[in-house]
Amino acid sequence: MARPRTKARKSYDELLEENAEKIRKHTEALQSLEKERKELLAAKRDEEMAELYRYMQENGLSAQQILESLKEVHPEEMAS
Repeated sequence: MARPRTKARKSYDELLEENAEKIRKHTEALQSLEKERKELLAAKRDEEMAELYRYMQENGLSAQQILESLKEVHPEEMAS
């Protein structure tokens, strides 16, 4: 009866190459997620700014008036 074949063991060079490839793939995925996060944050900021501008227009307020109002409410935070 023949003995079952054992799997050929990979060399350290092959294992290191596979490891490097996994690192490269995960690095690319991480970079892609970071780019997507930046885009989402920018879109959120733009949406919030549009909402603020719309409110200012509807109520006839200027940026200076808004800043002065905020300084009255939170003077310690606006001092810097």
